[in-house]
Amino acid sequence: MTNRRAFIKTSCVICATGMLSQLSSCAPALPTFKTKIVGKSINVPLTVFENTNVAIVRDNQAEFDILLVKKSEELYDAVYMKCSHRETPLTATQSGLFCSAHGSSFDLDGQVKKEPATEPLQKFPVGLDRAQGLI
Repeated sequence: MTNRRAFIKTSCVICATGMLSQLSSCAPALPTFKTKIVGKSINVPLTVFENTNVAIVRDNQAEFDILLVKKSEELYDAVYMKCSHRETPLTATQSGLFCSAHGSSFDLDGQVKKEPATEPLQKFPVGLDRAQGLI
């Protein structure tokens, strides 16, 4: 019985160590701002970035979310959270995006870090209006 317990403890530690970097559910959830896309624009208040440099924008009518990335006080990126490999939803973390369907991963700029995806993610232009927030 002692050998079995030791084996299970050792196996679980090794398994958890190897998989920890892939588990996005272990990371704290990113702030999600729910809004309506009007035409081709959305307004997101800058307060979304009070404690983070990344946030998710969600419109329940849209097929995929958008990840907003604060690069500096004046520069923001908007990355469409649709995998370029098989058009499946992506999971976002503080350090990048991950496709649970086939294992592709992307950095916060939308560039491929791990295949099978070979194309970068779609990005949208972001305008900054101090009175209204991001547009």
